[in-house]
Amino acid sequence: MEVRQWQVTEALSSMRRLHDLIDDLTEEEVIAALELESGSQRRASMIDRLISRAVRLNEIKYSNSLKEKYYGTRIVQDSLPG
Repeated sequence: MEVRQWQVTEALSSMRRLHDLIDDLTEEEVIAALELESGSQRRASMIDRLISRAVRLNEIKYSNSLKEKYYGTRIVQDSLPG
């Protein structure tokens, strides 16, 4: 999946902006933001929030993978938001 650089840069502009955008970022975008932040300003609160989001996205992906494996595709599609 392609990383939307504008969203990553915008999310890192401030904690308030990160809060506004974090739910729209993909796992790849969260990791890209972590790479940028850890390599530059190193704001601990922003890094902590990005790590928490990356963990949550990974948890969701893993949960869906297990549901698909043990319940089948139909159950996973029914449980997806949207």
